[in-house]
This record gives sequence, structure tokens and C-alpha cells, in this order.
Amino acid sequence: MRKRRRQRKNHVPWFRTRGWGTVYLLQSKTEPALFKVGFTQRKTHTRRNELKGLVDGGLRIVFTVSIPHAYVTEQRTLKGLARRWFGRRDRRGTEWFVLRRTETIDDIAKRILRRAREVQFEARLKFSWGKNSEIRTFAARQMS
Repeated sequence: MRKRRRQRKNHVPWFRTRGWGTVYLLQSKTEPALFKVGFTQRKTHTRRNELKGLVDGGLRIVFTVSIPHAYVTEQRTLKGLARRWFGRRDRRGTEWFVLRRTETIDDIAKRILRRAREVQFEARLKFSWGKNSEIRTFAARQMS
């Protein structure tokens, strides 16, 4: 019986499930405490227009991060947001949240960017980060 040699895998399977994408942060115009974190592989404006019927007064794009492993970044961000104390989810779904009293929308944007950098670091360790890949961000206003 021949022993099989263990092949070293350079890529983690969940890193290959989705390609480039964008993690976005949307905020309600009429209810500033209501926000949504999501993932899309299309234009963020298109996604915002699809969701505008769920909120009175519409939504504004606060922050976006374009990254090769955006889906993983979004999932880790949502997991962290769901674990917050006194940061409840909204009735609209699992990706909708309400800001806590001590939180600002910039805190959520920083949390998304931190998760993106963690995923970038981990992907580089696992040789899943493209040679010319980078984290691209868009902020509607300067984060403090």
C-alpha cells in the first residue's frame, strides 16, 4: 500500500468562493441611527436603489471597501455587530442595525476597515492575496 503524500494547499477554500466585491455601509436619511452593512459584486449605487423602498426617505452611502475577499470581510463584520451589547438588529433583516448611544457611524466604518485589514493579512499568510491587490475605500466624509 502506497502512502499518499500530503499536498500543501496554498489557498483556503472559503477564500476562493467569491471574487472581488464591495462591503458597503448605508445609513437612513430620516433615521440616522439605522444602518446596513452588506456585500455586493455590482455597483453600490445599484444596490442602494434596490433597498430604498425598505426605508422612508432613502439611504445614503457612508463608506465602502473594495477588496478581493469582500464576502469574508462582510461576514466577519456582521458577526461582530451582532455580538454588540445593546446594539440590536432592526426588523428589516440580519444586516440592519441600530447605533448604540455611544456609537457613531464612523465607528462602524472603522470596524469594517479593520476587518478588511485583518482579512488582507490572513489572505497574505495563506497566499490568497493577489500580487497587485489592494484595499480601496470610499468615505462620504472624512472619518474622525
